[in-house]
Amino acid sequence: MSAHQDTSDEMDRPLTAVSSDRLVCLLRHWTWADAARAAFDRELAELRDDGNLVADRPFGAYCHWCALLCALSEAALDHALLSSTELADLRHDIEGSLPGLRACRELLVVIPTSVERHANVIELLRDPETLDRLRRLHDRYGDVVRKEQMLREVDSLDH
Repeated sequence: MSAHQDTSDEMDRPLTAVSSDRLVCLLRHWTWADAARAAFDRELAELRDDGNLVADRPFGAYCHWCALLCALSEAALDHALLSSTELADLRHDIEGSLPGLRACRELLVVIPTSVERHANVIELLRDPETLDRLRRLHDRYGDVVRKEQMLREVDSLDH
């Protein structure tokens, strides 16, 4: 019996029961979200460097990041991506973010019949808590899937 199995309780490893295929999908979506976050951070840095905070930009990378965070947040709520303790810690952030995340996902997957207005960057920056909340969610989801991947790799070496 491996020593690593001692740490596999639900509190420590909420993803132990998911299949390898499911873990790969979760990791893939988080990796895409991480790339979208990095692109958004670059756009935001460029905008701040220009000093043009009133630029009316659709921020496609932001919508892409949020759409992927939406999928991960729904997985956290519906499919045990997080342990019950982690979910309790983040529930306020998840529930507070989901309406905006879902709106961003819809912008990416539904083609509107006319040009719609998007929030510009100044609106995003007015409420710094929004970005802080999204970054907390992003980081936690990444921690959970990367940790499970690493522990499975270590466990496979033990067998």
